[in-house]
Amino acid sequence: MTINRAHYRVMVAVLLATGLLLLFCGCGGDDKATSTGPEAPAGGSSGNVSVKGLVDDPEVLTAGRLEEMTVIEITVDHPKLGMTDYRGVRLSDLFASLGVKEGAASLTMTASDGYMAEVPLADIRESTDAMLAMGDGGALSVVMPGIESKSWVKDVVALEFK
Repeated sequence: MTINRAHYRVMVAVLLATGLLLLFCGCGGDDKATSTGPEAPAGGSSGNVSVKGLVDDPEVLTAGRLEEMTVIEITVDHPKLGMTDYRGVRLSDLFASLGVKEGAASLTMTASDGYMAEVPLADIRESTDAMLAMGDGGALSVVMPGIESKSWVKDVVALEFK
């Protein structure tokens, strides 16, 4: 069988693609997993939120724990969806329950897909209807009326106070 230049180029491209695939998948290496992308924080599955940083009581919040708090229902103007109904706990009540420390200046929220948004606590406190909303299936989302849409984090798995 003779291999012409076109076949040779295809074979080289396939070998390069296979090598890159093995490299990025971590296949064929040692058993130690490494990751360069964002990871879901501990306790971070849909419906659970890991709380850490400058708080008195770091914990994993669950929808059940939130149900024990003062739950409200509001209708607010979502920046992309328009008027939307939400059910959850006001962030101001949640902050008091967690014992957010005086030195905390911002809140970083991480979603299950690794998306992160950081918002100054002063901005959150000005938004009286800001809440941790409980959605269908137990997913928790941050609702931030009056704050840009990138701060409305869906399927939150971590809250870190800095």
